[in-house]
Amino acid sequence: MTKRMDSKGLIDKMLEDTASAIDSIKNDIEKSIVDYTFVPGKDIIETDDTIIVRVDLAGIKKENIELNLTETKLKVKAMFEDEHIGEVMGNNRRPTLIRRTVRFPKKVLAEEAEAKFENGLLTVEVPKLEKKQSFNVNIK
Repeated sequence: MTKRMDSKGLIDKMLEDTASAIDSIKNDIEKSIVDYTFVPGKDIIETDDTIIVRVDLAGIKKENIELNLTETKLKVKAMFEDEHIGEVMGNNRRPTLIRRTVRFPKKVLAEEAEAKFENGLLTVEVPKLEKKQSFNVNIK
C-alpha cells in the first residue's frame, strides 16, 4: 500500500509542477501581449524639405527618452518611473518600457535631426536627403 501512496504522491507533485509551469507561461504571454500592444500614438508630417515625427509620451520624463536615427527610421525607447505609494492591488498599468519604431517615407539626414519634448509630446524634425525643388520655367 505504501507503493501506491508514493505513486499517488508523485502524480500529485507532477500535476502541481505542471500547473505551476502553465501559470508561469500564461503570465509571460500576458505580459508580452501588454508590452506589444501598448504603442504610443504618432504622426508623420512630410514637407518639401523635412519629415516631422510626433510621438505621444505622456507621463515620461525627458531624461528617460532615448532616440536612435538612421536614414530610414527613428527608434524611440522610453522608460516610465514607477512611483511606490503603497501596496498595489492588481497591475493594470502600462509597461515600464516603451519602444516605437517609425519608418521615414523618404531617406533623411539623421545627423541633422532636431528633437524637442514638451507637454508629453516628442517632436523630431529631420531634413530629407533629397529635397524637392521647384523652378519656374520660361516658355519661349
